[in-house]
Amino acid sequence: MKDIDVRRAVHSKILREHHKDPDTLIIDEFVMNLGASRADITVINGLMHGYELKSKSDNLLRLPTQVEYYSSVMDKVTLVVSECHADAALKIIPEWWGVKIATEGARNAVHLHNERTNRLNPSVNKVALSMLLWKDEMLSILTEQGQERGLKSKPRRFLWLKLSECLDIDQLRNEVRARLKARTNWRVDQQPL
Repeated sequence: MKDIDVRRAVHSKILREHHKDPDTLIIDEFVMNLGASRADITVINGLMHGYELKSKSDNLLRLPTQVEYYSSVMDKVTLVVSECHADAALKIIPEWWGVKIATEGARNAVHLHNERTNRLNPSVNKVALSMLLWKDEMLSILTEQGQERGLKSKPRRFLWLKLSECLDIDQLRNEVRARLKARTNWRVDQQPL
């Protein structure tokens, strides 16, 4: 069972209804923290839900760092893990992460069963969440908040802090989700300056 097999199973079995929803954006290899990490699959609708996939051919060496990145920006996270890695993975991930166990059935079919239901992230990092936005998106939000004065020439790191100061966490989550869903050409210009 390879990563692509698990990914296909997640798309066809877990995300099937989301694919039909025009108000839902599904992104494979979603960039977090300016490219320091990627979420295997991210579903953006009323929440931002990340899926980390660990197939039989994977290892768990990067999982502690991935937990940090996912937990900084995602509203919910589900780890989809091969049964051979499940026990070790459960010791690494936070209690609020959901877990689905991937097993290989007859004719190499991938079966997914729920081990633990996900819950809301208790501590999204506002600066990390702001870092998902492009500069023009941040300036637009700050303009709507009446905070645009003198900001056009400021570097992105200044805008991240400004956004995290002037919006509460729920406002910021809503703005980030709305801007991400409004984007086009994800692969061409995922992180412009």
